[in-house]
Amino acid sequence: MPPLEWWLYNGSRTTIGLSGLSVIAGVVLVRLGNREWHKRVMAVACVLALIFVGLYMARSMLFPPPKYHGEWRSIYLWILGSHTIMSVVNLPLVIVTLYLALKGRFNGHKRVAPYTAAVWIFVAASGWTIFLFNS
Repeated sequence: MPPLEWWLYNGSRTTIGLSGLSVIAGVVLVRLGNREWHKRVMAVACVLALIFVGLYMARSMLFPPPKYHGEWRSIYLWILGSHTIMSVVNLPLVIVTLYLALKGRFNGHKRVAPYTAAVWIFVAASGWTIFLFNS
């Protein structure tokens, strides 16, 4: 793997993993009542997710995406399909959740945030699974 492709691949893999872990930490922090650290950790999760998108798009444009042809292809394709759909669903969820929090509409934020967190964590975990299939 050329150095640039290696850097983009591992950078995207690292940022989406850390983003998912940040969301988990944010959920734990808010359940513990620590709103200030929840806010900080969720901001980190958002920044890491944005970095991931940039790295992933750069890698996809510069290098052809890998195609998995192993014995688990049907499972891989199911994971890839659900990951793709849920990642598209995640974007508006994150925007709405972030908007509600920034506007101080915490009742609405509390209603939407659990769904956003669940989808985000699923997307991060399934993304890592796709990376593992292709490594």
